[in-house]
This record gives sequence, C-alpha cells and structure tokens, in this order.
Amino acid sequence: MQCEWRRSYDRLVPMLIKEHFGDPGVMTRQFPYMKSTFLWKGDDFILTPEALANPKNKYHGLERLALEHHEAGDWRLAGEYWLIAAGWRRNMMDPADERHVEALQFALRHVEYDRALADWKKKKLSRNAMPYPSQFGLADD
Repeated sequence: MQCEWRRSYDRLVPMLIKEHFGDPGVMTRQFPYMKSTFLWKGDDFILTPEALANPKNKYHGLERLALEHHEAGDWRLAGEYWLIAAGWRRNMMDPADERHVEALQFALRHVEYDRALADWKKKKLSRNAMPYPSQFGLADD
C-alpha cells in the first residue's frame, strides 16, 4: 500500500506540534535523540545541512512515542504523533535517499492504520470490522 503525503498535512503538522509540544524546540528537548541546538526555522522546521550532517542527531524519539501510544490503545494520539514524525522526516530527508522515502512511507502507513483503529474504536464496530496492519502494508506482529 502506497500512502501519499496530503497537502492538508502541511498545515496540520505544525498545528499538532503546537498542540502537543508548544513549539518545535520543546519537542527536540523531550526526546533523548534530539538536541536543542538543532537550527529550527519556524513551524515548518526546516534544518540546515550542517545540522543534518551530524550522524549523532537521530529523530526516532517521536516514532517510539507513537508506537508506545499505539500499543497502549491510544490510537488517535499515536496517529497524530506518527503524522508529526512523517512531517518531520519529509522536511528533513533527501528525496533521492530510498531509505528515507521508505521510512516516510512507513510512518504514513502507521498514520492511516492508527486513524482507522481510532475510527473503529469510536464507532464501536464489531471485531470483524477491526482494521489489521496487513491492510496498510504493515507487518502483523
């Protein structure tokens, strides 16, 4: 399953960052793999090449937090965190780097899956209507 970046996400991601973290600087301080010295530029968080060149600056903390909320059954929040992570990756990645493109797709699949689970839970549908990871191109385990 190929998940696409929606134009609406360009406005939604900064709103979610503000809602959950206040600003991108707070978000970078919350995760152990982020440094407060990242050169954020406004709500769309574009970084300089120098900041990205440092291999010690990883951005997996938010994805781990999204996974924790997914496992706890808080699928709405997990989906929002996955979307922030996807936006973060999209703005930081080299579009020619296949690994980053795959990671973006992985995050977007989780966005769609967690949204479907949250919708299923909200509508109190039967177990037969429950979405499964394989429907979104994710592993079942």
